[in-house]
Amino acid sequence: MKRTAILAFCLAAVLSGTVAGQSGKFQSRSATDANAFNDNGLSRPRIVGAKAAEVRSSVVVNTASVERMAFDLLNKKREEKGLRSLVWSDDIAVFARQHSQNMAELKFFSHRGLDNTMVSDRADRAGLRKWRSIGENIAFNRGYKDPVDVAIRLWLESPSHRRNLLNDEWRESAIGIAITEDGSYYFTQVFLLRK
Repeated sequence: MKRTAILAFCLAAVLSGTVAGQSGKFQSRSATDANAFNDNGLSRPRIVGAKAAEVRSSVVVNTASVERMAFDLLNKKREEKGLRSLVWSDDIAVFARQHSQNMAELKFFSHRGLDNTMVSDRADRAGLRKWRSIGENIAFNRGYKDPVDVAIRLWLESPSHRRNLLNDEWRESAIGIAITEDGSYYFTQVFLLRK
C-alpha cells in the first residue's frame, strides 16, 4: 500500500503584535535544559548536584502535561466538528518531542531537520515503519500568556494546518513541545494512520 506524508506548510512569516490582548511572535509550518524552567515555563537559576535530577523530572512532567493539554484541546475542537477523537501515542510523542527539542536547541524552524530528515524519516527511525499516512504541523511562538491556545487557534485559522487537524482519517497523534530559556515554545504535532 502506498505511504503518504502530509506536511502543513503555512504562515512562514513572523506575526508580531497583539493577539487577544497579548503581544508576542508566532510562526507556524504545517525541554532543552530542564534546569532552566520553573513550573510556569519561565527561566530559573541553574541547579546543580542531586537536586538537579529532581528538578529535571518535574520539568519533564510539566512539559508532558502541557503537551497533553494541547492534545486534549485539539480533540475538543475535533469533537465540536463531529469528528472522532485522536488516540494519544507515546511512540509518536517521543519523536515529535525530539523534533521540537532539535529546533529549540539548534535554533531553526522547519519540517526538515538539519540532518535532512522529514517526519516520515523520523517515524521510520523511531521504529514506526508500518504506517500508511503521516502528517505534521509545527509552530513557534514567544511572548504570549497562553502559548498553547495561540498555537492551536492560529493552526485552526491556517487552511493547511486545519486540514491536518480536522482530517477524519487520522487515528493516532501526539504533540511534542520544547520550551527555551527565553520563553520560546516549539510545537510539533504528528498524525499517523497505520497499515
